[in-house]
Parts: sequence; C-alpha cells; structure tokens
Amino acid sequence: MQGTTPEFIRWALAHECPLRDFPKWKDPNKTERHLRAIRVYQNAVQDSRVLDGIAIEPLVSSDVVPNEVLGFRVDDVFEFYGDPSSVASICEPCPANAVRQSDSQAWVGCFGLMPVSNIVLPDLVDEVPVGTVDLREQLELLLTQQPYLEESIRTCFPRTSPEWYGLWISRVPSIKQRQIQLQVVNELLKVVPCAITPPWEAFQSALRLSVDRKIPLHIQLVPEAVTDGVYWYVDQHCGRCCAISTALTHTGQQCQVCKNEGRPREPQRRFVRGKRPYWKMTRFLGAEGTSKYLERYLKQKG
Repeated sequence: MQGTTPEFIRWALAHECPLRDFPKWKDPNKTERHLRAIRVYQNAVQDSRVLDGIAIEPLVSSDVVPNEVLGFRVDDVFEFYGDPSSVASICEPCPANAVRQSDSQAWVGCFGLMPVSNIVLPDLVDEVPVGTVDLREQLELLLTQQPYLEESIRTCFPRTSPEWYGLWISRVPSIKQRQIQLQVVNELLKVVPCAITPPWEAFQSALRLSVDRKIPLHIQLVPEAVTDGVYWYVDQHCGRCCAISTALTHTGQQCQVCKNEGRPREPQRRFVRGKRPYWKMTRFLGAEGTSKYLERYLKQKG
C-alpha cells in the first residue's frame, strides 16, 4: 500500500518485566516490534475474530478469496510468553500499563506511537486530508495565549523554532522535563479542534504515569515519511531534533530549527512495519484448510 505517514513519537515506559526480556528492552522501537503481536491478538479477541486457535484479519465482506486472507496461529504469538492468561497476570497489575487507563482490558500498554496529527497510525494517506489537526501548529497557537508555558519550555528544553521540536530532543527526559511535557500535552488536548484520538490519549497517560510513579520514559521523534508498500522512505532530517531538512529548515551546515551544527542525516530506507503477525492463511492451513476455516468463521459470525 502506497501512502505517507505523519511525524510521530515512539514511546515506551521503562518498567522491567518478563515480557521485555530481550536486548535493549527500554528502546521504544524494540519494544513495539517484540510486543505488538500480543496487542494485535487482543484486538482480534475483542472483535471476535479468533476461532479454533486462529486469528483472522478483519474481512471487508464475506465474498473473499481464500488465498488472500491473512491470519495467524495464537500459539505462535505466545510461543515465548506462555499463554494469554500468563500475559494477563503480568499486564493487568503492571504500573506501566498506560493504555489500561482508558481500556481496562488492555495488555502490553507500556508502549505506543503518537502521531503529531489526528491521523491514527498505521493508517496511510495519499495526501493529508483537509482539516487535519497538527499538534505542532496547535502548540504555537497555544503558546501565544499562555506565555508562562512557553517560558517553562524554554527553561527546561533546548531552544528551537518551532518550540515543538525542543520538547523531544532528549531521548530519556528528566522528571522535570516529563512534568512540563505532560503539562503541554494536557493543555494541547484541551484545545485541539477535534476528537482526542486513542494514540494521543495513550501518550498522555504514559506521561502521567511516568511522572506520578517515577517510571523513566524513552521517546523517539520519527520524521514524516512515504512508503511504496515495501519500503519506508525518510527524507533528509536533522540528527538532533529530527525536523525534516528543507531549504528553509537547513542550510546544509546548520539546522535552522535547533541550530545544530553539521550536515543533515542522509535519506533513509527501511522495510515497512508490515502486517506482523498476520500472514497468508494458506501458508499454514493450505488452500482447502483455509476454505473450510472461512466457512466455519463466517457461519459463526452469522
């Protein structure tokens, strides 16, 4: 699928637990890659898309071609984590389960992706829709109305223009910085001219937990990008503040957003996130097995 992704913040609360027993477990990207399948499974359960130990992707209609249907075995997802009940026993009382603040049944709520716009990842768009709300722009407007907030930002964060980028330069913000980040997000979500999206709400909860329970928060600002469905392309951007480098934002020797000296990072190409843990059901059930499964599943759905 071709499209674009907005700038977003990867985040993870650094609370050690058995599910994060992997190298660099505090890293938001590593955390998302290792634990996302559990969240995908839970979404399938909530949507009643699990039958006979197999989860199936949402179907657009009942008129489907078996060879194109995606799914996964539940046992494959929990191969390294025990079983769903074991995960539930770990996640339900976890002090870092930020998503549980809004969804009482949520597991692995210690990480997330927070877009700067109200386009909910991982949705892709050909062009940013008219009326899309951009938190960077909303912050600039907010600071004209609340100069004391601007002063707080400039006291604790590197000076940038726009101010948004200074907030996220530190990969592991201090408790004081997290307090101000929480204040900024709280004020922003009071005034955004749209509904508050689940990713915004989850990040707000993560900041609140990190402050109230003194849990370190790791963040990564990721520039906007384009994808051809296979690769994800990120244009030149500042290695410090991660703002996309254009003729207006970078001289080639200095970032005009954060004043960092040096050349911008070269364009990057990475594989897209893909549909993990989904894959073609015919590859593990065969064509006949997939057809029979679809018959049972559609009959159950009515």
